Amino acid sequence: MMDLSFDFKDKYWQFKDLRFAFRIYTLDNIYSVDPNRASFKVVEEEGVEKAVVRADGFYYAGGQKKIDGSFYAELVDRGGVIEVKADAGFPEDVKAEDRDLMFEEFKVKALAILIKGVSGSEVLDGRFNFMKIDWDRGIIFNYPRSWITYTYGLLTPLLVLKESRDYTFFLSMDHEVRPKRFALKKDLDGEHLVEIIHEEKAYLYKRSITVPTWRIGKCSDPMDVLRMRMKLMEEKWGLKPWNQRDDVPEWMRKVSLVVNMHGKHWTGFVFNTFSRMLEILEWIAERIDGYRVLVYIPSFNGRYYYDYPVYEPDPDLGGPEGFRKLVEGAHELGMHVVPMYSACAAGFRWIDRLGLKEAVVSNKYGWTIVPPNWVDWDADRERDDIWIPVNLGHPKFREMMFNAIRKVTEEYGVDGAFLDITHFYVNDSKYDFYEGLKQLIRDLKKEFGRNFLVFGEYYYDALMPIIPLFHVPFPENYTEFFTKYIRTAYHLSTPSPGRGSSGVHEAGHLKFFVPDPSKEAIPTLCIVEDTIPDHAEEAEKVIEAAKKYAEIRGI
Repeated sequence: MMDLSFDFKDKYWQFKDLRFAFRIYTLDNIYSVDPNRASFKVVEEEGVEKAVVRADGFYYAGGQKKIDGSFYAELVDRGGVIEVKADAGFPEDVKAEDRDLMFEEFKVKALAILIKGVSGSEVLDGRFNFMKIDWDRGIIFNYPRSWITYTYGLLTPLLVLKESRDYTFFLSMDHEVRPKRFALKKDLDGEHLVEIIHEEKAYLYKRSITVPTWRIGKCSDPMDVLRMRMKLMEEKWGLKPWNQRDDVPEWMRKVSLVVNMHGKHWTGFVFNTFSRMLEILEWIAERIDGYRVLVYIPSFNGRYYYDYPVYEPDPDLGGPEGFRKLVEGAHELGMHVVPMYSACAAGFRWIDRLGLKEAVVSNKYGWTIVPPNWVDWDADRERDDIWIPVNLGHPKFREMMFNAIRKVTEEYGVDGAFLDITHFYVNDSKYDFYEGLKQLIRDLKKEFGRNFLVFGEYYYDALMPIIPLFHVPFPENYTEFFTKYIRTAYHLSTPSPGRGSSGVHEAGHLKFFVPDPSKEAIPTLCIVEDTIPDHAEEAEKVIEAAKKYAEIRGI
């Protein structure tokens, strides 16, 4: 964990069993509440105990320098759960005579609450497993799922510490998608320190910040806290249980087998042509009712990732006519077909040709960036930044994606759209990726109605109200958080029968397995060039698991 190399001299105030300090982050510096210009008062109102911190100034550089500012924090004891709200800002006429501040615009990006008095030996990670805490080394968690390699991604803005059978939680009640970070470390005196950080959307930065409510307390079961978040998602986002969702096609409710039908690799290697795909679907239909099968086609449009965001049936696979025959043939078998698109990737050769430079993702400081792309596409044993992240918040790119999906849907009669990398999130200084994604999905559902399926790669809580189906299996623990609302299959990279090829995906070869039908993931059969007939016996085991999956659930 990176950290300051000096004592920042944070001022802590005691409330109940915890001590609280505050830091304010601008694009240029860090500030904290000046204790000489602050007041702290504990009052009781209508039987509720409350602490209030007010200040009209900050210090920075470890207290060496001071500046005008405003701060207000409210800590309320709600029956053992402390709710914390905070506001901070800088006046328009703040003086910036100090050379350290000569370029400072006082755009506030984040506010951190530092908390002492907490213990824990384990912490709930992004896959809902408890992992050991190394307080000396420190650990950072990030929401939404981070593309920064030194942090752990979270599916919801919740931190849970465990000590024996006791749990301490820190939960954000924010109903907007904005970055949250949690840091665990020891301070300079060896005390355990928890930092909970709220960051504003970068394109909304201004001279002040308002922090939505944090809830801090103890619980006997982390699921109780997750239900707090679930209630908020239902009330604020309109999230409905799976059986009540109006964005789930009726045909999808009967699906018990997903077929990952691989097309064209990044290098141009063809796993299956469209005509060969149809032959395989006919073979599958002899073994399971077609209406139970969702056919997912990654890389129908050309070299995987290389040809994003151009979506036309690839000539080497059979071109437009071959794709049309495939979709019609699948429909005759009772199956439904969903091709693959990317929610954010554009091949680097296409950025200039399609005029997408303005849509390329920027960071919070306004610089165009390429987030770490860890994929070695050509096996030269070094990562290859062959795709550039573009932002669906940009109107031109969103319109381009909508028109491309509409064209394929109307011309070939496919039954939905798979959106790759839906979990992508960067706090862009120009556009909001999440809001752009939500608008694209809203436009697609308006255009094609309830029978059109939107299928996503990976989830975090705010994606659950807008996408009903994903293809990353759920965590093993606290599954109610997911299964109440959404469904999942197995990932694109799931190994195929035989040698375990991951198809167009960069994972190479993995160990094939027959999915467990009792698990909360729709059995998935991955088809590459040698799957049928060379490994038909193993493929049939997956189909049998799909039948059992349907039997167990009465679908």
